[in-house]
Amino acid sequence: MDRGLAAAGAQLPHRAAGAENSLRLPDPGPRDREAALVSAGATDAPVGVKLVSHFATVEQQKRAAVLGMWAWLLTELLLFAGLFLTALILRLLHPEAVQEAARHLKFWIGAVNTVVLIGSSLTMSGAIQLSRLGWQRGMVRFMLATAALGTLFLVLKGYEYYADYQEHMMPFLSDRPYELKDSPPSRLFVNLYYVATSLHGLHLLTGISILLVMSRQASRPGFLKRHQNRIEIFGLYWHFIDLIWILAFPTLYVLNR
Repeated sequence: MDRGLAAAGAQLPHRAAGAENSLRLPDPGPRDREAALVSAGATDAPVGVKLVSHFATVEQQKRAAVLGMWAWLLTELLLFAGLFLTALILRLLHPEAVQEAARHLKFWIGAVNTVVLIGSSLTMSGAIQLSRLGWQRGMVRFMLATAALGTLFLVLKGYEYYADYQEHMMPFLSDRPYELKDSPPSRLFVNLYYVATSLHGLHLLTGISILLVMSRQASRPGFLKRHQNRIEIFGLYWHFIDLIWILAFPTLYVLNR
């Protein structure tokens, strides 16, 4: 009996060791571990999203944020589309009057501003890519560069408005005779121009303000570990601003020359 107990005791460690070996899982590797941490929103990952209480998963939270931004951007697109469509219809009905009004627009400023906003889209895309890599300092620099290009756009647009004022093209800001007062279609086109460009400028000013606030927040350590998705969502808004101007420039400046 003692020999049987001794033999059984000798076999137990081997079986336990075998069971331990059978339960051991292969190491997924550093890249897979990092991806798992990011998808789970873990704070020790280089980038991530802080999960709020009313979402079940981080992925659900990301999809909801993207869907909400796209829904709002589509409503804004409908607003600008109505203005641009009205300008095109006016161009078809009264081509000479619209061309006379468009002659006062500063084409070179519109062209330069188009290049400026395209450049800002590139810097914003760079900020998004750096945020995905976890390079927070470089991301902040690209965000500040984007804000600087947006500010340059507003400065040029402000100069264009001032030149229009000097040429008696802004009746709502001047008590001097309005140069196009005898041509209702021309006046309508100019009014559409100011409404569309001022609305776009307001959206751009809002974007610059948000960028500066986010840049200050992102200058603190650990921002990308909790809020990387904010950069992605804001990128949609900034690219929308650029898209609106890319539509406005040919509609208001190019087609009416």
